[in-house]
Amino acid sequence: MNILRLLFFYLIVLGIGAIFIWLKVPTSFSIAFFTILAVAIVGYYAFTMTSSKNTKAILRQARYQKSNPTYAYAFAIKDGTKEDEIEALDRLIKKFKNQPDGQKDYEFQRAVRLGELSNARDIVNSMKNGPLKSYNTAYVEALSGKYGNARNHPFYQPWMSHSIEAVIAQKQHKLERYKEEMQLAIDQSRGIHRLMNQVKFEKTLKEWK
Repeated sequence: MNILRLLFFYLIVLGIGAIFIWLKVPTSFSIAFFTILAVAIVGYYAFTMTSSKNTKAILRQARYQKSNPTYAYAFAIKDGTKEDEIEALDRLIKKFKNQPDGQKDYEFQRAVRLGELSNARDIVNSMKNGPLKSYNTAYVEALSGKYGNARNHPFYQPWMSHSIEAVIAQKQHKLERYKEEMQLAIDQSRGIHRLMNQVKFEKTLKEWK
């Protein structure tokens, strides 16, 4: 499907180019037009994956790059099994081998998904101070039942505090509270974070006990 879309786009560009030639449009104008078109496409993609609140658009863009390990992980959560998620996380851990904090973040997520809280705590303790460490520390404390400590960390993005509250609600088996807090986390997140929150929300509801 992606190949067909790319082919369709390629044919459109060729068609525009042919029209420009037929109309004898100056070369400088043609180059400027296609440069602006390329910048607009790249800009739209960057905006969608970092700042958009349109979940459908984010999901659509992610589908175009399912081979990207980050997006493959999102789809493993959305449509796959727990084993698919671990496999996707293993690929991300390998991909980020030259970015220690990013790698540790995925190692942390892997440990959490496997229920290895002691290992998760060791991983987060080895991370550099920053947004990831603060959020992951709160996350593991919420999972450990240390709710006061979990709430007492600085959160660098608005959605993070609601995500932690959702974890606490899940631990306390409060389904409606979980839905409320997780929906707030989704509403206040953008781009890839919004997509990840959405798919994790859907997966948790499927697995709710």
